[in-house]
Amino acid sequence: MRRLTGAAYFPERLLGSAIIDTVCRSEGDLLYVAAPRMLDADEQVGYYLGLLGADCGEARDRVRIVSLDDAGSRWLSEKVLDAENPQAAQVRAAIRAFVSDRQRAGADVRLCYFEPSAPLERYARELGVPGDQPHSSRIPLGSKHAGRRLFTEAGVPVPAGSPAPRDTLDGLAEEVARMVREGHRAVIVKRDDPTSGAGLGNALLDLDDVAPSLGADADDDTLVRRLLDVLPRATLVDTKIAWDDYVRTLERTGAVVEEWIQDDALCSPSFQGRITDAAEVEAVSTHDQVLANHGQSYVGCRFPASAEYRHTLIDYGLRIGRALRDRGVERGDYGVDFLARRTGDSWQLLGCEINLRSTGTKHAFGMVTGLLGTRATQDGRLVVSGPASNGGPREHERVYEASDSIMDPRYTGLRPAQLIRAVTRSPLGYDPERATGVVLHMMSPVAEVGKFGAVCVGADRTEAASLMQRLRELADSLAAEPRQGSPVGRSRR
Repeated sequence: MRRLTGAAYFPERLLGSAIIDTVCRSEGDLLYVAAPRMLDADEQVGYYLGLLGADCGEARDRVRIVSLDDAGSRWLSEKVLDAENPQAAQVRAAIRAFVSDRQRAGADVRLCYFEPSAPLERYARELGVPGDQPHSSRIPLGSKHAGRRLFTEAGVPVPAGSPAPRDTLDGLAEEVARMVREGHRAVIVKRDDPTSGAGLGNALLDLDDVAPSLGADADDDTLVRRLLDVLPRATLVDTKIAWDDYVRTLERTGAVVEEWIQDDALCSPSFQGRITDAAEVEAVSTHDQVLANHGQSYVGCRFPASAEYRHTLIDYGLRIGRALRDRGVERGDYGVDFLARRTGDSWQLLGCEINLRSTGTKHAFGMVTGLLGTRATQDGRLVVSGPASNGGPREHERVYEASDSIMDPRYTGLRPAQLIRAVTRSPLGYDPERATGVVLHMMSPVAEVGKFGAVCVGADRTEAASLMQRLRELADSLAAEPRQGSPVGRSRR
């Protein structure tokens, strides 16, 4: 996670949607755990409570933030369950007190987290509460090879690729040689590891410029030897490691090889689903992803996915959910990434990856549906009721554009409270009457690394994109103002 700028603050992403859904909509109580310490936490909580334009009053007493002064790259669960850290013990005591108090009041208390975690499952059992994600024993179903197998069994096409993972450099070269024999001149090597997020386990190899030297008519041993010389030229999505480092990880994770599809009109839609406590498979949302780093790393999304392929996207996503359920996934979030390429007048969807966890789209979707007070329709849209027209109610569709990576070095030193004030005092702020506008999230890293997130809700894609552009311009103007003092006013224990 250290490879991703500001990733230590990822536990903060779901704060807004949790407050809006649990506290404002459901009138429940929320204990939210974060590390590192959330900056301007009171201002952030007040901002989310006020987004619906209601007098929240006592609602503030139903939100408690507990934070650890730990900006390290460990998982949040490791920080909270650290037996050697007195501050972690205080956090655990606060959690237990919250659970005991709400259970005595007869409340349904749940431990909500981002992805399967054996330590959190044990912790939930100690607390006597259920978790909300797939069981950690099913994590291998999120590997690249298992995903390809599930796609095929569910009748979802996949790019050409490996029938099995390889865990040595020679084996990898043999697999690439097989792809070359089949006529492929560009491949992706993917570590067979469900923890390699944001495409950081991928290596890209374009063979067009070296194809003549490979000698496709050479015997297998010769072709493999030539590819062993070529493979170190692969472009690593993780720019902070070298090829030798990447190769060493293969012995632990293995890797699959896939056709690298580079069509000009290529899109990257994603499906988000959930398996309920009653073992029902539900479609939650669809998005077109915004990707960076050679089209491998998620930085944002647009809701909903294009209508040109959304029906197929939902169909395929539900098939995968049923396949996961059949393999023992009893509950929780899952996501399915696809490639969409145009074939004549239509689109072909190819299965890319299965994420057995929440995805980077969850916080934006939860925020918007909480604000709108609605769920996606069967065809994957968000619809709200508007003013009466011609004697009857009108329905209005809402779309959004979201980003976790509104980033510029000039923003470093800004505070979340400054962002909140600037947006709420501008015409960009979310308007509950119009059900459009800008909502901020993951604001703490702006002080340290000049990065924050937002979701921009509009009546159509043009309005949502315009709001995002104007937000960036607003942030630019804030950055141009003179600032005093330390950019990050917190201790690092």
